[in-house]
Amino acid sequence: MNLIKRTLADQSGNAAVIVTIAFVVLLGFVALAVDGGLLYVEYTRISRAADAAALAGAQELPDNLKAQARAVEYLQKNDVDTAVPGSLTISFAPDNREITVEIRKSVQLYFARVLGFNASDVSGRAVARISPVSRVSGLLPLGIDESLLPLSAGHQYIIKVGAPNTGWTGIIEYPGQSGKDDYKEAAANGYDGIVGIGETQGKAPGNATGPTIEGILERINGINETWVDYSPDSPRVVLIPVYRNLGDLPTDGLEIVGFVSVFLEKVVGHGLENEVYVRYVNHTISAETDDTITDSYLNSVKLIE
Repeated sequence: MNLIKRTLADQSGNAAVIVTIAFVVLLGFVALAVDGGLLYVEYTRISRAADAAALAGAQELPDNLKAQARAVEYLQKNDVDTAVPGSLTISFAPDNREITVEIRKSVQLYFARVLGFNASDVSGRAVARISPVSRVSGLLPLGIDESLLPLSAGHQYIIKVGAPNTGWTGIIEYPGQSGKDDYKEAAANGYDGIVGIGETQGKAPGNATGPTIEGILERINGINETWVDYSPDSPRVVLIPVYRNLGDLPTDGLEIVGFVSVFLEKVVGHGLENEVYVRYVNHTISAETDDTITDSYLNSVKLIE
């Protein structure tokens, strides 16, 4: 009888041990499911915030100070606490054309605390780079002579349009343009063909002056913005080429040597005597690129990591 009691007691003790072990294992699975899911959600949020910050910061390159400020701004918009020591690292490549954003956050755990794990770190990393634009569409039929280089952001430049004493209107003739409507359309909505660096374009005749100015005024009129507070999709922010004049004659061509984004401020003049006032603004777009191009004033930005 005593042997039976001892046997039952031993079995009860073994069962308690087994139940305890099973409970710990079950708790581990719960911790893995709940806390693991929590870590995954936070990792996804942090990674997306890093992507957004890197892309936003890259648009200010090669100005590192502005790029860092813009990246921090976007992190804060995505509810990332940038004030926690050691939680944020922003670095730049030696050529100032690449920004890296690294975020680290300590996430408090719940069920895993029973197993001795109170918190776990998650991290996100993104690298964005700007590359010189080599081919682009949407250009206005105006440009900036390379003699004005280097350009300074915010500086005002004057493009003369229609001055007959120069032998050229100052208007660019892209392939397929011939009638007045073509020039007005290109000025109002951008040339729909693709233009590349190294290509030669023509010089438009005098009858293109009026339609071109009309198209530019369509962009300016009714849009109450300035070059310091324009919206990203403002019709007053336009793309124009930088060209090399291959000769003084109207039949001599223009070699495209670069591209630039400008803000259309105003048009002064009338008839065949007009001046278009623009300011260079640092603006990035999505277009074909070529990293061998130097001294680019128009860049495309993309995530590379």
